[in-house]
Parts: sequence; structure tokens; C-alpha cells
Amino acid sequence: MMIAAVETDRLARQKAQLELFARRCLDLADAVAENKIAFLDAVDLAHDAALWAGLVDDLGDDIVQATMAAAFANARRPS
Repeated sequence: MMIAAVETDRLARQKAQLELFARRCLDLADAVAENKIAFLDAVDLAHDAALWAGLVDDLGDDIVQATMAAAFANARRPS
């Protein structure tokens, strides 16, 4: 029973970290769309943040890159 609780806590933490990462990627993508930061700089910054936070180790590079791709594909465009 204790192992299940620990696993549930770990999954909840990973989910929260991934959701925060996705929101920050959207913020970076919006900054790119507004010409506030270069695309490659934003992508590098996002991936470095994922590495630093341990997301790549915990979830894998494929999930991190898919999250980044979705964010940049859905960036708001300036009106």
C-alpha cells in the first residue's frame, strides 16, 4: 500500500511539473510570435529548463520535445 502512495505522489509531481513546463513553453512561443525572442533561443531555453528540472530524466526526451512542439505550434499570433 505504501509503494502505491509513493508512486501516486511521484506521478502527481511529474504531472504538475509537465503542466508548468507546458505553460512556460507557451509563454516562450508567444514571445517568439511577438518577435521578443528568437525561435532557436526560446527552444534552447525551454529544453535547458527541462533538463535542469529533471523532466528529461523523469519523463524522457520524447515527451519533453512533444510538449515543446505543441506549445510552439499553438502560439498566439500578434493581432
